[in-house]
Amino acid sequence: MVTSLYTADVKLNKTDKEYTKHLLVVNEEGILMINKGLCSISFWNEADLEKNSVDIKDKKHIGDITL
Repeated sequence: MVTSLYTADVKLNKTDKEYTKHLLVVNEEGILMINKGLCSISFWNEADLEKNSVDIKDKKHIGDITL
């Protein structure tokens, strides 16, 4: 299974004042957001991510790994 790794600035809620840097782990199983070594939030797919109040900016692809 190919897994893509990204870094991004993320606001998890509309009430957050600042963006925080997260590692995004993306594959066909879903999307996992990690901040400071801990899982922040996960989604089944990008459509599920878009209907929540998560705001993502400056998404940069790091690379792909095979698990």
